[in-house]
Amino acid sequence: MHFGRFIATMSRITLSILIILLSLIGYAQKSGQTDFELGVSGGVSWYNGDLNPTGFWNTNYMHRAYGISLRRNLNQRFALRSQFNVGRVSADDKLSTATFQQSRNLNFQSEIYELSTTVEFNFHPFDALVSKYRFSPFTFVGLAGFHFNPTTEIEGSLFELRPLQTEDKAYKQIGIAIPFGFGLKLAVTDRILLSADWGLRRTFTDYLDDVSDRYPLESEIEGVAKDISDRSLTQAGPDGSNWGTQRGDPTNKDWYSFATATLSVRLGPKKGSCKHLRI
Repeated sequence: MHFGRFIATMSRITLSILIILLSLIGYAQKSGQTDFELGVSGGVSWYNGDLNPTGFWNTNYMHRAYGISLRRNLNQRFALRSQFNVGRVSADDKLSTATFQQSRNLNFQSEIYELSTTVEFNFHPFDALVSKYRFSPFTFVGLAGFHFNPTTEIEGSLFELRPLQTEDKAYKQIGIAIPFGFGLKLAVTDRILLSADWGLRRTFTDYLDDVSDRYPLESEIEGVAKDISDRSLTQAGPDGSNWGTQRGDPTNKDWYSFATATLSVRLGPKKGSCKHLRI
């Protein structure tokens, strides 16, 4: 599937899931236990955008990721989870098979610091205190805020890209994203739980990689910014340069993902204690 169509499809699915879950969460809070789980997670993060348009699960662009989380189990079907995640994203045109990217010759990397809250829906009843309910796949959707700071490496030196305005445009380092995805959870005991999930982040910025639209006009940029903006191996414009020509695709916003495993400790009633009504 073309990445643009994939984005449109996943955006519609995300909106549908969000509407359904938000309409049900009021009911979820009225029936069920209120267990809490405190967890630590580790895994990988990566990005999709102008420098990596189609490479899901591309090991060249996977980096370590870790985080902490607090989950509140509203009942056997619904939970709320707040997370703080740290990950790295990167990409390099040199690793692409596309001729345009190879010629463009750009690269970037950035740390991602994310704070999110998501609503989880368990496909099967899940309850660490009931043996037959100790496993379930789940889906989730929510809202996240994140901080990013793209840099580029040239001959072993790192340059911060945002202050240079390589496309003669300013953008913020803080963004909003919609996290959504799916996973599996398992209660090993009534206190120890394991889960694993893959969550995509639909952002509202196209500058996670510092690439969005066109090269600026030559008169609009100078110095180091000019040298870093256009590192192309060939010049393709009608005037014999790339200034003012296509540099990225502004119609597709950037995405990033976390795929992590989490070890949690449940804080709540002991095994054998009275339980609230369950759905």
